[in-house]
Amino acid sequence: MMKILLNSWMREIDRAAIAGRGIPASVLMENAAAGCCDYFAEVFPRNRYPGCLVLAGKGNNGGDGLAIARLLQDRGYGVRVLLLARPQDLGPESRANYERLLEAGLPPEAVSSAAALKKALAACAAHETFLVDAVFGTGLEKPVTAGLFAEAFDAVNRSGLPVAAVDIPSGMGESFAPAAGIHVRARVTAALHALKWAHLHPDGSPDCGRIRVVDIGIPRDLENGEEYFIHMTEPSDLRPLLARRPRAAHKGDFGHALVIAGSTEKPGAGILASYAVLRSGAGLSTAAVPPQNRDLSVLAHPEIMTLPYKKPEEIVARLDDFSCVLAGPGLGENPDTLRMVAALLQKVKSPLVLDADALNVLDGQAALLRGRNQRPLVLTPHPGEFARLTGKAVKDVQQDRLGCGREFAVRQGVYLVLKGHHTLAISPQGRVWVNPSGNPGMATAGSGDVLAGMIAGLISQHYPRHAMDVILAAAVFLHGYAGDLAAREIGEAGLTAGDIIRFIPKSFLKANGFRSPFLGA
Repeated sequence: MMKILLNSWMREIDRAAIAGRGIPASVLMENAAAGCCDYFAEVFPRNRYPGCLVLAGKGNNGGDGLAIARLLQDRGYGVRVLLLARPQDLGPESRANYERLLEAGLPPEAVSSAAALKKALAACAAHETFLVDAVFGTGLEKPVTAGLFAEAFDAVNRSGLPVAAVDIPSGMGESFAPAAGIHVRARVTAALHALKWAHLHPDGSPDCGRIRVVDIGIPRDLENGEEYFIHMTEPSDLRPLLARRPRAAHKGDFGHALVIAGSTEKPGAGILASYAVLRSGAGLSTAAVPPQNRDLSVLAHPEIMTLPYKKPEEIVARLDDFSCVLAGPGLGENPDTLRMVAALLQKVKSPLVLDADALNVLDGQAALLRGRNQRPLVLTPHPGEFARLTGKAVKDVQQDRLGCGREFAVRQGVYLVLKGHHTLAISPQGRVWVNPSGNPGMATAGSGDVLAGMIAGLISQHYPRHAMDVILAAAVFLHGYAGDLAAREIGEAGLTAGDIIRFIPKSFLKANGFRSPFLGA
């Protein structure tokens, strides 16, 4: 299980490795430098980039940079080191690496002005030099907005030199948005030991470039505690849900989902969601539809059963027949939808998934969530819907997706799927799953309806035998991976929700072939 760490957690784990396991800090720094060198040399091979400029700060990140400079020189690179600090201000491990550079005939040059840095950058041979950014690590607590560092980062970004960042591009942090200040824009980043929330908050990853987690020798068992609650979904997490089915299985073994979705104006949402239920492996899928939409559903996919209704009460009387109920896509924001949602919250005895309009009608009605039947409730908002549900501004939600989403899920006792780049699946106990799959082509009409259907389909099959948050993480992952497989075949620009559905079975079949963008090349 791959963990994502907050800065405070990383400091705890680092201390535990040094004090509890007896691993010297100097060894961890040397391991970090060696791992970074391996990655950077792979991306910037010496035959194409014979020159390297290392920009180092005074902290441990700078110490890593000084060690990297020595190791790159050993590999035959022409290295120049600029130190944005006074040598006497370096910590013990960084100072030791400074002394080793002096012994190696590579004295770092102290730089105290942006003009001096710009001169050094201008002296670099274009297209033959890469820059190692080792100024600040992930522990930066406030944005860089002015002064030497701001001018230095601006000069680096304007230089045109490709950047390899150590741990994180300098100027980015966990507690503030990247846009709050100026930061280095990297082509690649070597994340030391683990991904940090700062790599993803609120979406810093584009300016991290291609991120690779580098092993620095800290034992993985140190991060096994439940207090480290952020997980990156991996194919291994899905194995229990993708196990081979018994040969004597029948459709009743795999659940029956009710999908209350679609309207006369938007019939497609219900059709997409209902069919995604079946494509995700559920045994049966019933679409509750207005009578005039019944033929549309049957003609689109005859495998889907229909439950025509005129009033919400007609559906409520049938709820006991289903292992999961999904409501919302394409229902419309009207009093009937609100009546439907209120009745479902009171009457449903199986897991209930609310999406799209079933969430929109709860604007100002969040108290209904607290008075619900105490069966699992799953909410699947995008940031705009979540903002309306919580009374927050969309900007505030986007700047603290982790904090806002987790606080809401725990306080309301609900499962939350907060959609977006790196969608979050959050349990009422506060466990968070971060999704690595998906692509921009999935920003298309109906993609969310497909995800809602996949969630209902997987819940129908696997709850309560498997934990609900794992089921949700699996649905989000497989939805994104289906989109990735579709994009490989037809590209991103013309991708449709129907294409995602078409590749759902293959996403199940090929899940183990998913290659994390954060592990390896």
